[in-house]
Amino acid sequence: MTGGRGRVTAAGVAFGCALAYGALKLDWALGGTLLMRETPLPRAARDDLLHRTADAVLGHWMSVALAVVGMAVALQLSGRFRPHGRIRRGVLLAGSWAGCLFMVSRAIGLLGYGFCHDLRLLTGAVSVRAATTDLVRYQAGWDLLLWSPYWLVFGLCWGVAAWHYGRGRSAGGPGPGDRR
Repeated sequence: MTGGRGRVTAAGVAFGCALAYGALKLDWALGGTLLMRETPLPRAARDDLLHRTADAVLGHWMSVALAVVGMAVALQLSGRFRPHGRIRRGVLLAGSWAGCLFMVSRAIGLLGYGFCHDLRLLTGAVSVRAATTDLVRYQAGWDLLLWSPYWLVFGLCWGVAAWHYGRGRSAGGPGPGDRR
């Protein structure tokens, strides 16, 4: 990916990931259960999720709002809108890089579940209480095949889009290939 095309592609995938995340959380907030049981969470948090406690539902609505913000940021990173001034541009880039770092760290396993942790659980390198072994392995399998790859793609796209956005523009000025 080069120049504006790379930025637009990465930002477009980030937009799609934010949209999918927001749609899933909206489904949960409205009472749906799609992929809810497959979410890797500690037992107490998973029980709250499944029993739709007030805090869990509030968390879904906050995630929907965060996804909407993410979609707006992805559109901005794509270069489809006028560039921001230096301060707003810095905040946009800082938030995008923070999202990238968080999502990639989560995917790798630095924040609990993730590729490394899942593989250790599934190979028996990590001991698990006998009462939770089946649940933990079930969650680790789903995380390894769905959630971790999703967070890795999402995070890398944030990073690529932010990198192109930051590189392709002088402070506040339009970058190459930007639409006016």
